[in-house]
Amino acid sequence: MKQRVRLGFIGAGGIAGFHLRNLRSVKEAVVVAFADPNLDAAKQRATEVGLKVKEGKTVFADWQEMLDKVAMDAVVILSPHTVHCEQILASLKRGLHVLTEKPMVVTVSEARKVIAAAKETGKTVVVSYQRRFMSPFRFIREQVAKGNLGDLFFVESFVAQGWQRGTANTWRQDPKQSGGGFLMDTGSHIVDFTLWSVSAKPIAVTATLSNNGAPVEINDIVGIEFANGTLASIVTVGSAISFFEHYTFVGSEGVLRLEQGKVLWGKPHPQELWRAEWTTVEPSQMPPGSDPDRHFVDVVLGRAENESPPEDALKVVSVTTAAYKASARGQKVPLR
Repeated sequence: MKQRVRLGFIGAGGIAGFHLRNLRSVKEAVVVAFADPNLDAAKQRATEVGLKVKEGKTVFADWQEMLDKVAMDAVVILSPHTVHCEQILASLKRGLHVLTEKPMVVTVSEARKVIAAAKETGKTVVVSYQRRFMSPFRFIREQVAKGNLGDLFFVESFVAQGWQRGTANTWRQDPKQSGGGFLMDTGSHIVDFTLWSVSAKPIAVTATLSNNGAPVEINDIVGIEFANGTLASIVTVGSAISFFEHYTFVGSEGVLRLEQGKVLWGKPHPQELWRAEWTTVEPSQMPPGSDPDRHFVDVVLGRAENESPPEDALKVVSVTTAAYKASARGQKVPLR
């Protein structure tokens, strides 16, 4: 019998297009329904995937009604951040696997509830941190894990985006719906990549945040101290004119730099102490890439282990909320 995973979407906004594009090449994935308070958006997405538009059967304004009425195996949650927890828990309770957009949730207590519910129900929760599945990011993490940089001293992670202008007057700048600003939103990706790559336990956080005139924080400088002595600097700039990001990993035996999709590897010069020899890492040298949606289907079908579990998302929200506290208090915040 052919394996398939029937998917319902909670949220039919812009990010739904990203997930639907990924799923086009996953033959086992079958999208069966959409729920969105904007019913027209749900209808449009249904039309895009070839579903017959039937209110109360394939398109819904109420996500709970969709869960009650539609036979499915899993849900893709693409809603405002502060409702993720309720929707994840309700889906797990109904025996459904969950792929959720980042951040998984916005508080540590919510993250713990999700972890407990996933264990109790035996269902999968995958968090859509797509950098975990992109070749350059996987390559860097592998080199760090193998010790090819020696002792890891310092990590610099930077992302900039025209986020303040692009999300003005939307739910993303309403703290009651977003749970935070640029750090909680786009910044969540690079917090996750930093923690995932270092792998050691984060033990303390410092931060300086600026709202830049917005209802939520826009520009952020976050410092993380790890149990193994590694330090990390995370800078998120939401007031930029466009999107760009870069990363630097500094170790005792070399440096890895990722910028504009290219990975540069600096190794000690054999004769000159103050110099390095730099080479560009070719795509053929990197592990194959994937995406969160294909990975999710593979996990649900038992073909892969979950590489973006809720336990890791707990670490991200722990660091993020600690950064908010550190900025407000003007002092270092230890992590439990």
